[in-house]
Amino acid sequence: MGINPSQLGTEVRRIRESRGISRNDLAVRTGVGKTALFDLEHGNPGVRLNTLLAVLHELDMDLDLQLPNAEPAASEPPPPPQPASPGPSPDLPEHLL
Repeated sequence: MGINPSQLGTEVRRIRESRGISRNDLAVRTGVGKTALFDLEHGNPGVRLNTLLAVLHELDMDLDLQLPNAEPAASEPPPPPQPASPGPSPDLPEHLL
């Protein structure tokens, strides 16, 4: 299940406030405008990716992505090969099958 912009903004605001950081201080620390921070914390889906990443980094927050049909990570072993189905070879004549 994913997270929507409103939920993400609520969590960013909660973390910021729990650490006693004002929106103005966070803006200075990240180089992000106060309006952009306001938009992020209020779930505006048009917030730029670089804004989101700067804020998450400054607040020591992680964002994990799960990509559909993604290849396994390098640390995961590949799935075992599936045995070939024993069927007739199309190269053999029918009288040899």
